Amino acid sequence: MRRTWITSVFVLLSSLSMAQGVRSLGMGGLVLPGPGAAYLNPAYAAYPAGTYGSDTGFQLPIGLLGILLRQDSNPIPILRNPQSLSDPNNPFDFLSFYDQLSHLDSFLFNPASSTAFTNPNTGYPEIQISIAAGRVQVTDYQGRPLNLDLGFGTPRGLASSKALTPAPLLRLPLVQEGGLFVELGYYAGGFGLSLNPNSALRQALAGDPLQPNTEYSVVLNGSAQTGLSLGFGYATRLPGVPLPQGGQVQLYVGGRGEGFYGLAYAESDLSVGVRTDAQGQIDPNQPPIYRGSLFYAHPGGGSGFGLRADLGVVAEVQGVTVGLGVRNALGYARWSGTELRFSGNANFTSSPAERSSFGFVPAFFLNAATKLDLETGSLIVGGDLGYDTALYGHLGGEYSLGPGRFRAGLGFDNGLRLGLGAGLVGPGFSVDAALTTHRAPIVGHTVYGLALSLGFNF
Repeated sequence: MRRTWITSVFVLLSSLSMAQGVRSLGMGGLVLPGPGAAYLNPAYAAYPAGTYGSDTGFQLPIGLLGILLRQDSNPIPILRNPQSLSDPNNPFDFLSFYDQLSHLDSFLFNPASSTAFTNPNTGYPEIQISIAAGRVQVTDYQGRPLNLDLGFGTPRGLASSKALTPAPLLRLPLVQEGGLFVELGYYAGGFGLSLNPNSALRQALAGDPLQPNTEYSVVLNGSAQTGLSLGFGYATRLPGVPLPQGGQVQLYVGGRGEGFYGLAYAESDLSVGVRTDAQGQIDPNQPPIYRGSLFYAHPGGGSGFGLRADLGVVAEVQGVTVGLGVRNALGYARWSGTELRFSGNANFTSSPAERSSFGFVPAFFLNAATKLDLETGSLIVGGDLGYDTALYGHLGGEYSLGPGRFRAGLGFDNGLRLGLGAGLVGPGFSVDAALTTHRAPIVGHTVYGLALSLGFNF
């Protein structure tokens, strides 16, 4: 059982970025029209493959080199001598290790590091909370204010995304014939943690005076899930619709259903804070107030199941392709497990519990692209816009000249993303590289990385 959990956690973390190909990363995360986008829009299952090219080759997990070559992210010395963690001179940094592990597709040049909070005089991270003149301030050891909107991943439990399961990490096609497709998949994702001040604390940090009889707290939300899914659907090309000015609109439509059996699930909503008295003061001797709940299910201690329906349509007119996908147009999910609850400073209470949802809680995905034949080479430009638990979007393009491919793009997806990439297509092989960026977990700066893929065509 212990080995199973270790494997699940590793797959969960490593899946956060390996889902995107190097070509997409080079265009800032852009998803172009094609069968590769069928999970986001089932109508693309009937769209001609190769119209806008595709990611080819195997993504090299060069992030493993980053883990092993840097002292701050290499866990091997810690595994050999766990007691060395208590040594303030130990260079290992769990935040750097996590950042590189969750981006195994890229060698990170400047991964997140907790040294931003580390007092060099002690060797340990220090965060100071001060209350003066009726105001609250959270600073580092030098007194610099800290941003409390921290987190990594994207919390996606039933409370936020309802019956929407993550995209499968592994797919096993069972049927692919005449527009009909059936596939078995293993998914692990929906993983994330976020730490945010409640509205009262946010106002106090902005400089507002403390209010009487008010609770000031920080809230921790988290989620993760893993299981097996069975996807089934149908996509087809409809007869062309003529345009008054000539030409026609080519339409593709598709639907997808998904049933899942959940193996493990976790969803938390925890807070810690203090409460002011009738005069708007906080007693420094007052113990913190803890509230919240943790719901979890695991093999032998709960499970889940559910169904959902996705719909999509694609239109192609005068060389421009536009697609709209709606995931979870109708969905149902139910998990049984255990819930831990606590309020105030009381002891934990544990009881069997369930989480369920039913209804129309959609996730939208819209993308468009066109291919332009130039005097020298060709150019693909496109963009996408989506809403899942938050709004995201990307703009990018690819210029092809002989065997060379040159890419660039910008995206907003949990922070601003920049992509630059290049590729080479030769006789029987292809090589792609991309400069990637993402927002560092917890500390929030921009992290740069290099991704590579290698493909062979026989």
